Amino acid sequence: MNAHAEHRAPQSTGDSDLMTMPENHLDQVVSTGSVDERRQASTKTRIIAVVMMPLFFIITFSLCYLSALHAPAPHDFPLTVAGSASVSKQIAAKVDDRAEGAFEITRTTSTAAATQDVADRDAAGAILIDNDGNVTTVIASGGGRTAVGAVQDLGAQVADELGGSVTATDVAPTTSGDPGGSVLFFLLVACTVGGFMTITVVAQAMPRATTRAAVGVAAIAAVLVPVIAFGMLAIFVGDYDRTFGEIAAVLGVGMLYTLTVGLLSIVLNTFLRNAAIFGQILFLVALNFPSSGGSSPVSMLPTFWQGVHNSWFGAGGYEAMRSIIYFDGANAGRWILQLGIWAVAAVVLTVLAGRVARKRRSSTPDGVESGTATAAAGVGF
Repeated sequence: MNAHAEHRAPQSTGDSDLMTMPENHLDQVVSTGSVDERRQASTKTRIIAVVMMPLFFIITFSLCYLSALHAPAPHDFPLTVAGSASVSKQIAAKVDDRAEGAFEITRTTSTAAATQDVADRDAAGAILIDNDGNVTTVIASGGGRTAVGAVQDLGAQVADELGGSVTATDVAPTTSGDPGGSVLFFLLVACTVGGFMTITVVAQAMPRATTRAAVGVAAIAAVLVPVIAFGMLAIFVGDYDRTFGEIAAVLGVGMLYTLTVGLLSIVLNTFLRNAAIFGQILFLVALNFPSSGGSSPVSMLPTFWQGVHNSWFGAGGYEAMRSIIYFDGANAGRWILQLGIWAVAAVVLTVLAGRVARKRRSSTPDGVESGTATAAAGVGF
């Protein structure tokens, strides 16, 4: 009996321990003060960002796109009118009276010069008037379909005024694979999304990555994204009947543009951190796409958006590619310069961002506290 009792004693003690053990260990793992307040603040910030980001995107994107594209109409539309001095003066005066500020008219007596203006992208269209009152509208489909419609409508009105007929000459026709001339805009969108999403993923997955590493990733994306995107585009529209050199030039512009987007994303992630997505939506999408000229040519945009177009990096990239594809490179240099200025600015800002990131890391302790500080501060470089 004693032996049996001695044998049962340890089991009884164990049972007592189990009975006093809490059903879960949360009271031992999570207690007052055991969760870092900075981590709690970071979690709250991220929850707010998750809720606000879709709302911000919908409102910002809708306002920008609708204000730019809801009612395309000529605004300071560069138009050349060719004919006798008296007739061209008369037509120009009537156009100004009927639609003040809609057209910016240049008069000439040379039909060849007027046609060349459109081919060189110095004018978005031209109206040629012969001595019998017949009208030829010079259009450039590659420059935007809504601009073509504006020139043809005005040409028809002029012909009706003079009692003549109207015909059209297209100096920059689109291809059969892209009759609307809008597929090229896909390349800009793909380069934009590929450029900033690559950096966003790196910032989320590796918040302690150095700026130098992020720049390396941006450079790789700048090479791969335009090539992949143009390859996808070519499946449906072909090579636009362009030479290898011209396609290479388009890809070169795409690479410079994608790199610029990537560097700007690094800057936004460094300085805005958790709020970087809001900056990306605003600067890389909402202001960028409507003003690029891809959805509507600049001559058909409202005045504000024309100003953005003439200074923004997206327009620089898209108009340069459009010039190479449809206008034999005419006026491409002006747009490459605009994009190049942004690229240089992005490099300078990235260098500054790198210094800020290094200073931030040097002031953060290593180890567990470093990870806690990173979580509290949010993603970024």
